[in-house]
Formats: sequence, structure tokens, C-alpha cells
Amino acid sequence: MIHSDTIVASATAPGRGAISIIRLSGPQSAEIATKLSGKSLKPRIATFGSITSESEIIDTGIWIYFVAPHSFTGEDTVEFQGHGGPVVIQTILRLMTALGARLAEPGEFSQRAFLNGKIDLTQAEAISDLINASSVSAVKAANNSLRGQFANQVNKIVTDLINLRTQIEAHIDFPDEDIEPRSIEAFSSTISQINSELNTLIVSANEGAKLNRSAEIVLIGEPNAGKSSLLNALAKEPLAIVTDIPGTTRDLIRHDLLIDGLEIRITDTAGIRSTDDVIENEGITRAINAIQTADLVLCLFDERHQTISEDTVLNLVGNTETAIGLLRTKIDIQVAPIRNQTHYPLLEISAKTGLGLPEFRNWLLEKLSLTTHLETPFLARQRHLEHLQKAKACIEATTNHHLTIETIDLIAEDLRLTQNALSEITGTFTSDDLLTSIFSTFCIGK
Repeated sequence: MIHSDTIVASATAPGRGAISIIRLSGPQSAEIATKLSGKSLKPRIATFGSITSESEIIDTGIWIYFVAPHSFTGEDTVEFQGHGGPVVIQTILRLMTALGARLAEPGEFSQRAFLNGKIDLTQAEAISDLINASSVSAVKAANNSLRGQFANQVNKIVTDLINLRTQIEAHIDFPDEDIEPRSIEAFSSTISQINSELNTLIVSANEGAKLNRSAEIVLIGEPNAGKSSLLNALAKEPLAIVTDIPGTTRDLIRHDLLIDGLEIRITDTAGIRSTDDVIENEGITRAINAIQTADLVLCLFDERHQTISEDTVLNLVGNTETAIGLLRTKIDIQVAPIRNQTHYPLLEISAKTGLGLPEFRNWLLEKLSLTTHLETPFLARQRHLEHLQKAKACIEATTNHHLTIETIDLIAEDLRLTQNALSEITGTFTSDDLLTSIFSTFCIGK
């Protein structure tokens, strides 16, 4: 699906930089580049040249020409690598649009690559996910998706579905013939196998989806337990007000941190206690709600606690399936050891002196299961999970029908819906509205 128009955009981030990349894609790419450079570009050969307008040199740099279909978009593509000044970039873009190109929409280069069959939809999304990766593990997973690992697993199940549907629909074409017991057994076995493969894929996708966002950590504890001090120490700036007055923090304070290449969102909360203060109670309610959506809850205890029991933790966090860790704070002023009578791990820190903070950071990365040694097969998005769940519901619906000549039409329809749900993931079967929604979130020039 080669487009009739030519698009152009800067492929580098806004602002000043040493180098900028301006990208053309479409049938007029080479013509526009020749007019501006005054040179005949050879495919896949870097050519030093300039951009000239009215006999004045606007910029000098490297021209690279890719002939369709051997380019990222599958179309004739030209890249100019020049200087990264905003005025220079905007001037070049105006010259190129004056010669017939139009400014690209967000993600339009990747969209053209998808529409021209160069990449599937999971690979296109992986490009955006790679740019926005919040951890080293997310970078690895995005690259796996970009190489097609996610799509390959989906396509394997789709191929199995197509083979099964072919056999079942052959029986539909000849309704006068009974289905042999061996065929029924083979069909049932294949459906069970597909269901098992789908369940395995869903588990991997759920793990991959966790990497596609910042890890959420909530700090919980009694007033003055050191929550705000810990937040400030990790952020290395005074984000939260720290005083000796209990109840200073009334609302949730969120801050995004980067720890060893991992993006973490930490939420400081109101101290958990019984109070008649309406505003403080609202803060406590919000703190409890934040626990339910977090990846990890850190319960902080200071010198007021010599023993931590399961009930003590339960009083702070309530019933939750969220992972929990314990922190003993203010160890610079504490002497007596603390007894941990729970099954949760306990670390000791001082936000004031920094004692124990390096060990805490290392433990945090391990606890979140997002360390660089973790192998995650691919990155996933929420829409992938939704289509996988839809496919699972459809394949499981086939087991509600006893496989006979009377029910075979219903089973065939459930299998068709399963295949469609999976094909929505890779873009083999999808709508224009979905494509518009997906690519609109991409960077311009990608």
C-alpha cells in the first residue's frame, strides 16, 4: 500500500542538539532531496552535501537514500543528518514542504511501515514502547517484541486455529456424514492444546505488561514514622514537608524516580492513625486505596516499635494481595534491635545519614522483579491483554458444546471469534479507528 503523497518530519527530539535527522518518505523523496542537495543520490550510500535555498547554504550534512521496498516504511525514503538547531530544522522542513512534502502525523512513518507489510502491529507498538521504556528489562522486552517474539507466539496459535477450522468446516460442507469418534477426539485434543498455549501466552503477556509502566510503591506507616524523610532521601530533594508534628502529610504525594535505570513512582501517604480530623481521615482513606493498586507497599516503623507482628502490619495495610516489605527507620538514633515476627522481609535505614539506603535500593529492584537479569520474553499493552482474554473466553466457549454434527456450526463460530481476537493483536484483522488510536500516541518522525 504505497502512498501517493510524501511526508517529512524531524526524527530527533525537540530542542538544540549536535545532530538532527530529518526524514522523508514517499514517491517524491528522492526528487526533493536532489533539488535541495544538487546531487544525484545513490541508494544506501552516505553522501556528504548541503541544503541550498536561493544560492544560500542552509545546512551541511549527510544524505542517505533508501529505495522502496528496501526501507523502514517500504517506500522511497531519504534521511538528512545535519545540525540540531531548531531554526535550522524548521527552515529545512519549510523548504521540503514547499517542494511537495507534507508534515507527518505522529507515528505516521511506523504506520506506513505497518500498512506496507514491513512490520506487524506488535512490532510497531514495540518501537514506541522501546522509546518510552522505563527500565533496562523493559528495553530488552521491547526489543524482543520488535524482533517478533510476541507476534510469533500469537501467529503459532492462529495457524493451529486455521488448521482446526479447516478440518471442522470440511465436515460442515458435508452434513450428511457423521463425525467419526477419532475425529471428535482429535478436535477436542487440539482445542485443549490451543487453550493451554493461550493460557501460557496470557501469563507471559501479564508479566510483559508490568514492564510497560512505572513500578508503583506506596509508603505506609504511623505519623512521623519517616515516610516523607525517605521520599526526600530517595528523590535527593525536599519534596515533602518534614516536621515533628504528627499528621503533617494530609494528601498523597507522588514522585517519579529513576533508580539504576528503573522508573519508580513512590507515593508518600498520610500517617495511619485514629483521628477526628476530617481532612486527615480523607488522606488516610486515599492511602488505603493506593495500597490496592500498588506493586509494593513499604511499611515503616520507627523507635516506637520493638516488635513487628502480623497484626501490626494488618492494622496498617488491611487485607491486600499487594507485595509488602518492612522498613525500620531512624536507625541512626536507635540502639535496641527490633524483632520481626512476620514473614515479610525487614530492612533497616536512616534517611538522615543514608545508612542502609544502598542496600535498600538493591533490595527494591530485586523485590519488584525488574532487575536487569530477569528474562521477560516480550512487552505487552493493555489492549493485548484484553484481546487475549477475549480469545480465551471464545475458545473456552467451545467446551460448552458437545461436539456433534448439530453443534459443529457453533464450535466453528467460536473458533472464528478466537482467531479474530488474536489477529487484532498483530493487526492482521483490525479497524482503521484502532490504527488511528494506536499511532496517534507515537512520536512525530517515528
